[in-house]
Amino acid sequence: MDAQPARDEALPLPRPRGDGATTLSERIVAEVKAALFDRRIGPGDHLGSEATIAQRFGVSRMAARDAIRALVAQGIATVRKGPSGGVRIATGDPDRFAESLAVQLRLLGVELSDLIEAQIAAEAATAELAAQRASEDEVEGLRAILLHAADHVDDPARFMEEIVAFHTGLARAAGNVVLATFLQGVLRVLIDTYGRNTTAERAQSVLRSYQAVIDAVWRHDGEAARVLMRTHLGQAYASLAAAGALARTRSAQ
Repeated sequence: MDAQPARDEALPLPRPRGDGATTLSERIVAEVKAALFDRRIGPGDHLGSEATIAQRFGVSRMAARDAIRALVAQGIATVRKGPSGGVRIATGDPDRFAESLAVQLRLLGVELSDLIEAQIAAEAATAELAAQRASEDEVEGLRAILLHAADHVDDPARFMEEIVAFHTGLARAAGNVVLATFLQGVLRVLIDTYGRNTTAERAQSVLRSYQAVIDAVWRHDGEAARVLMRTHLGQAYASLAAAGALARTRSAQ
């Protein structure tokens, strides 16, 4: 087996060619991304110092500095000072990704109906996977969240915080980080709409629906969990549409 490069060793990357298509710093960023997707580099790998990066790519230190700033701004790299410092590939941050997704969805002006449709598809899959994979402790944790939510049915904002915690907890119990992160971002955008349209009566109905989902997860009945979640969210979609909440996407932004 070929020896792997030491993690504190600057990994060789192709040098950018100044053909005028992009700036030298942009080419460095593109090469680092390509190496990341090709799995030639990974979290924690050392890219070197500003000086060594400039030398390796055959560019000025200013171009290297601009590239490093861009890599840091995009969450791809971190910079540490000191003898063991330098530029390293960052560790993934699901919370940062979810927040970035939420921001981009807002900036794109995605319709609430599209978001809820995506939520329904993802949540149905999440509930089914949770029924297959959730531990007893995870199920009990989800039941505890619903009990806390029951104490706040008269406070829509606090109630929705607990419900979002339930959804993200269910996604974690499903053991799929992609679904969990995606739902965290989508719910970040939807929470205000759901909150504005939540009454005490509706909150009680939500709790009953989610208790039924958890009961199915507890029984390891993936089909029932999937159908119950899809049915509940479909009803929530219909209620929002009937109330005219989905038509206010643009003005609510």
